[in-house]
Amino acid sequence: MLKAGLSLYVILLMLLPRAHGQLPSNTWSEVKENGSGTLVVAYSENSPFIYNDAQGKLAGIELEIMEEFVRFMDEKYRVKLALEYEHLYNFESLIDTLKHSQRPILGIASISSLEERKKDFKISDPYMPDIEIIISSGAFGSVSSLGEFADMVKNNRAITVTNSTFERNILELQTNYFPEIQIDYVRHVDFLIETISNADNAWGYVSLPNYLSYYKQGKGIIRQRFFMVENPGLSIATTLTSDWDEVLDAFIKDRRFKPMLDQLIEKYLGKAFGEVVASISNINADLQPDIAANREVGVLMLEKELQDLKLRQSELEIERKNLFIYLSIIVLVLVLIALFILYRLVRLKVNTNKSLSEKNEQIQTQILELNALTTEKNEMIGIVAHDLKNPLTSALTISELLSSGKISEDQREHLSLLKKSLRKMNSLVAKILEIKVLESSSVKTNYSHVDVKQVTEQVISALRIQSDNKKIRIVTDLDEVVASLDRSLIVQIIDNLLSNAIKFSNPNTKVQVTLKEEDRTIRFEIDDEGPGIMEEDKPKLFQKFQKLHARPTAGESSTGLGLSIVKKYVEAMKGEVWCESEFGKGARFIVEFKK
Repeated sequence: MLKAGLSLYVILLMLLPRAHGQLPSNTWSEVKENGSGTLVVAYSENSPFIYNDAQGKLAGIELEIMEEFVRFMDEKYRVKLALEYEHLYNFESLIDTLKHSQRPILGIASISSLEERKKDFKISDPYMPDIEIIISSGAFGSVSSLGEFADMVKNNRAITVTNSTFERNILELQTNYFPEIQIDYVRHVDFLIETISNADNAWGYVSLPNYLSYYKQGKGIIRQRFFMVENPGLSIATTLTSDWDEVLDAFIKDRRFKPMLDQLIEKYLGKAFGEVVASISNINADLQPDIAANREVGVLMLEKELQDLKLRQSELEIERKNLFIYLSIIVLVLVLIALFILYRLVRLKVNTNKSLSEKNEQIQTQILELNALTTEKNEMIGIVAHDLKNPLTSALTISELLSSGKISEDQREHLSLLKKSLRKMNSLVAKILEIKVLESSSVKTNYSHVDVKQVTEQVISALRIQSDNKKIRIVTDLDEVVASLDRSLIVQIIDNLLSNAIKFSNPNTKVQVTLKEEDRTIRFEIDDEGPGIMEEDKPKLFQKFQKLHARPTAGESSTGLGLSIVKKYVEAMKGEVWCESEFGKGARFIVEFKK
């Protein structure tokens, strides 16, 4: 298929000069001197930015931006500018035209502001954040773990567009994680999404606005929450020989541009899009240390807004808000009751196990029945705890949406209390799940050949925001190590140890991460310059629910479960973990596996 696509592309390049080369396009200097002129705008379909609507007319965010650009030229420079739209067959043709055309033309199709593109053509200042996500055929459902995600991308077709950032993202996944990925190419983004929605074995990257546009239409696509990517931003491009870049930047910086763009975003993507995307962008990373989690919540909020669109159109605004408030209160009461019962069940389990150890000789005849009941109860705890996360997330989303609208002070106060209660419940559910992991009798392992150096670097990258916020320098000395381990368990082991080192270290210190492969062992070490471990704390260091004398240096939370989980996972893979520390001189945590 790739060879056929390349052949077609060569034929198109031969025909392009005849098909499109005769359209007139003036320079900015000519238009300014003459007071009028024509500018060619090349495009490739990309909903909701530029596309043909149901009546076959051009529509989209970037089309209306160009129309506003014409008005801007008239008002600011007193020139009459006419736009000629030049449709190109595919996105690759658009990029190639921008690179090689000698005409001063513009290019639109949600073009990402990549540094490597600036040597081929000029790019305006970004006008919108560029967040890209993975979508898949509806048949997959939403995968819940990295293992399921790996199976999806390795065993099914990746669909993408040549020379796009979507292709670059997939190639990076193929190079760094999943070499088995098979890639098929289509002409442009709209074909990409249609192909995925009509197949039962396809997936690919699209921009967040692409996804929301089709999600709003009820297309059969599913968003996957893994490997979300953010590029520098979306821009308008022009050729290297063009002098229109100066005017484009002036247009985007004009005080009227942002209000106009906000109206377009609300029209095509919903009222919450601009605010939510700005809040989850890397631009605000310093204000939001867990940017990945904020992005997931932000996208869920956008999906929820689109789901509620028809309801908002069919009901009066005040009735809708009151209905959601009453429903939220009912859900809150039900969840509180369920959480109380769940918490009582957890406490009952702990107390029952303690009592059983003291009275074992007296109740031997009842032990089998009690074990059966305990197993059933544990399963119920896990099911209920996991199932509660979805309604909790939905309730939080509803409350956030309601609080952003026009409501009375009493309603706003009720919503504030509601959000505080929901956040507290969410924290309680997370703690219950951690308790369940530690109370389980065994850990299931899934061994595979793991690149331990690569995993370590990924964890360090994921925790970079926390370390940067405290100005803690992470220094590495990593050997190339490939070993037979459980990838998900080793990720959690390294994450817990490194996040602890950051949490308990003072600002402006160093954390050393070392990975060494010796004759018969693999040894992983994390050294920090924190307060160290007191002698009286060392015997209980890896026990659950232990609060030691050393405290987090920036007020971070600590449940006392992290190190006990590390020990459980290390021992599940037949390894050893221990700590070497002198109080006041930092701590060294060591994990060792036999080869």
